[in-house]
This record gives sequence, structure tokens and C-alpha cells, in this order.
Amino acid sequence: MASTIKRRIARESLIFLLCTVIGLFIAYYVLYFDQRHYIPNLNDYHGDYIQDEGVNAIPYRYETPGDMFRDLYSGAGLKSWLYILTPYFALCFVRSIIWSVNALRRNKPPSP
Repeated sequence: MASTIKRRIARESLIFLLCTVIGLFIAYYVLYFDQRHYIPNLNDYHGDYIQDEGVNAIPYRYETPGDMFRDLYSGAGLKSWLYILTPYFALCFVRSIIWSVNALRRNKPPSP
């Protein structure tokens, strides 16, 4: 009996970890991939604008996975955590629907 419970807990924790890793990739590509982060302090670049091939350009850099992990523990982290945990929530929802359908089929009274 105890080994069955331990196996269930181990299986559920592996499912949770797998869904979390999938959620990290989803959150990065939805929220951070190919997003520009404009640098507000232009004094670091010795002037108001940077000359980029003869055109005035505002300096920026692309968002990185490091930005995502830093944002997880800031005020904007709730949105990221929801994206990360969405695959697990969706899997739990589907599993509960399957369980309820199976439970209704088992308790169906025989037809006369």
C-alpha cells in the first residue's frame, strides 16, 4: 500500500516537472522571444542617440532567458508563473474530465 502511494506521488511529481519545463519554454517564446528591451539611460552611450549607419537609432537589446527568470520574482511575475503552470493546469483539467466520464460510466444502472 505504501509503495503504491509513493509511486503515485513520484509519478505526479515527474508529470509536474515535465509540464513546468514545457511551460518555461512556452512562457519564454510567448513573452520574451524576439522582444526588444529599450535602454532608457542614453547617457551610457555618450550622447542622446547612437549613429547606426548614418541614422539616429535608440539603443536596445533583445530579451533573454535571464530576463525571464529575473521577472519571475518581480511584480510582473504572476503573469509569467501563469504561463509556466498552464500546461499542468490544462493536464489536470483534462484528467478530471476523463475521470468524471469514467466514473459516470461505471455507475450507470443497467437498462431493463
